[in-house]
Amino acid sequence: MTDLVITNGDSAADVLAAAGLPGRMVPWRDVLHEGPLVPAPSLSALSDIRARFLSERFGLPYAEARADFLARDAVVEAHALFDRVVIWVEHDLYDQLQLLQALYVLHASGRTEGLVLVQADDFIATQKPETVLRFGEAAIDLTPAMIATAAALWQALIAPSPEPVLQRLKSATTGFRFLRPALGRFIEELPATGSGLSRSARVALSVIAQNGQTPRDVFSRLLASEEAAFMGDWSVFRVLDDLSFASEPLVAGLEAPYPCAGDPGAADDYLDRPLALTKFGRTVLRGEADSVAINGIDRWWAGTHMTGHDAWRWDSTGRRLVPPGGNAVPVPETKEQDWP
Repeated sequence: MTDLVITNGDSAADVLAAAGLPGRMVPWRDVLHEGPLVPAPSLSALSDIRARFLSERFGLPYAEARADFLARDAVVEAHALFDRVVIWVEHDLYDQLQLLQALYVLHASGRTEGLVLVQADDFIATQKPETVLRFGEAAIDLTPAMIATAAALWQALIAPSPEPVLQRLKSATTGFRFLRPALGRFIEELPATGSGLSRSARVALSVIAQNGQTPRDVFSRLLASEEAAFMGDWSVFRVLDDLSFASEPLVAGLEAPYPCAGDPGAADDYLDRPLALTKFGRTVLRGEADSVAINGIDRWWAGTHMTGHDAWRWDSTGRRLVPPGGNAVPVPETKEQDWP
């Protein structure tokens, strides 16, 4: 039996290969919680959009990013050559979004047989080859209904507003252990009512409010604050850059954005710089000023492109969405309120 094995990235793929897991290994390698997730006629078409975004956001060479996606897409689109497609994912948002995209692609191609899901409640890349395969003991065969549920959730994500995601959360996500809390965490990345801060930005400012903190400290403490950490270092440092180089900065101490794919010496200098909140940053952190209203926003949340000085908001106290200039959209009541 020939397997196509999909997992989140190279480190996880290396551990699984070292453990002797058979099959053609395909790392997904995309930070889908950042940048546009939009309707596209094919996986390749969306990959081109993603490659351009990643190039602009992280300073990656576009041609390299595009070539990497092309290689991945070619194998995935040839899934019919494999008896089974086995998807290994972790519990965090990074992996759960990759799971939804992969299942949407397979669903769109009509594949319903031979799909297997392994859901790990820990990080695959940190496991040892002699122990990682234990997660596979709880593998489940994906049913057509589960595949359709995942495809519907992906379609909700690529909609131009966050509302369909909340509506889809009315429905059961039976079999997908981590989807509901992961998507709930994603909702918290919308700007908050009152401050305009995403949860990640708010945590970053809270860390910096304690004098002498550096970007290294922000990274480690932000990850420690998560129930299931999903951000890599580049994503965290871009959060810091957004706070530091806004028209009205919230953070002081950085001289230039983090050189994601640049000079290691400049990266070390960035990581060790002591940070402080500006007066505006302290005011926003207290909820007495709104960063979006002052600085504006140009950011994607899945298929929602937030621009200008009025944006979709998440009211964590009332557990509701607030559209730009509109009335609140309450969270649907469900039997599984295990998300924010």
